[in-house]
Amino acid sequence: MPHCLLEHSSNLLDTPDWTGLLRAVNRTLTATGLFTEADIKSRVLGHETFVIGDGAPDQAFVTLDVQIMSGRTDEVKAQLSEALLATLAPCFPRTRAGMRFSLTVQISELHRPSYRRQTSP
Repeated sequence: MPHCLLEHSSNLLDTPDWTGLLRAVNRTLTATGLFTEADIKSRVLGHETFVIGDGAPDQAFVTLDVQIMSGRTDEVKAQLSEALLATLAPCFPRTRAGMRFSLTVQISELHRPSYRRQTSP
């Protein structure tokens, strides 16, 4: 834990090194002391088909959903969001300057009683 799902619209003006960006996200989470690097699972999904608001082509988004086990305080989740937003923001300078751009981070809770995991030995 956690699972990090970074989604983005396909019209970004920036082309970050997505693997490097995921590694930066993982480092940010590890630096909090709440998670071990080996337990973080991060991935990127780009969306070719999307509509933001009225569908104007000058709108773009990047959103990070971090799924963690339930039980963390709202303050801890807010600190995680702030740290991750600070990690992501510098990666999209052209998009931020040239488009209507939404960059969001959300911490979601996994339902501990129903969460199941199976790993190989």
